[in-house]
Amino acid sequence: MSNTTLMLLVGAAVIVAALAFYAGRLLWQLQQQTKRQQQSKAEKEQYLRDSIVLICKAMLEQQCELSEGALRLWVLLDHLVPEHKPDPVQSYPGLHRMYQVVKDMPTHKARKQQDKALTRQQDDVRLQAEQDLKEFILADTAALLARFQPE
Repeated sequence: MSNTTLMLLVGAAVIVAALAFYAGRLLWQLQQQTKRQQQSKAEKEQYLRDSIVLICKAMLEQQCELSEGALRLWVLLDHLVPEHKPDPVQSYPGLHRMYQVVKDMPTHKARKQQDKALTRQQDDVRLQAEQDLKEFILADTAALLARFQPE
């Protein structure tokens, strides 16, 4: 074997080793990124679950209006990852019906800026819906609490 051939083989071996090291480093970085994403997803899901439990307890203890709780719960349920979400319309019909009543009503600054007569009219609709749907909402809230509360 000539010196030239030996040098080419050594050079090729160095290049292959460098590429293998680089590929290994990229795989390790990908694994770390995947772990971080999974951890972030798990933390977000736990936050959603904890928030659902907190709101359910507040609603059942009458510390939160049923319409406000239904609106908040529906948004949280909507953000849960799909594989953990049975069809909420079928599973929680009372919350869904209450959400349908209040979802387009303005809140915070927009509510303060609208006409007072319109605000009173919306409050009447909301309060009537709370009264009509109270049993269903509380049953759905209890079911959600049983589903998400840690044992």
